[in-house]
Amino acid sequence: MTDAVIARRRAERESLLAVGQNWARTAGPAIGALAVVVVGSVARGDFNKWSDIDVLVVRDDLPDSLGDRLALLAPTSRPPGVEAILWTPAELATRRRRGTDPLANETYEVGVVVYGRLPDESNRTPAS
Repeated sequence: MTDAVIARRRAERESLLAVGQNWARTAGPAIGALAVVVVGSVARGDFNKWSDIDVLVVRDDLPDSLGDRLALLAPTSRPPGVEAILWTPAELATRRRRGTDPLANETYEVGVVVYGRLPDESNRTPAS
């Protein structure tokens, strides 16, 4: 690859990250997020022109149902292409501890925190 191709690819990734970050600046405080993290192909750098921007929103006290969780995002005006997943810190810790959830693993390995701060892994809930 040429330097120009690499530079263009990095610029594309930075642009996608900026979309997530701009949304997170408004949405994070509005929905009481502890952290908003870009995950998936944009975080890994293997996105393509059809990729969306996957963001994990970590928040305390989420409702149980997916519909109710997504309703929390309604007033935030997500830009096209931003797909949000909402987990509590305990859900993230459990999924990470099990080691079988690629998204939970990516969050700490390649995720790009665009708002707030992720819960410290050393404070994770011990295995049951």
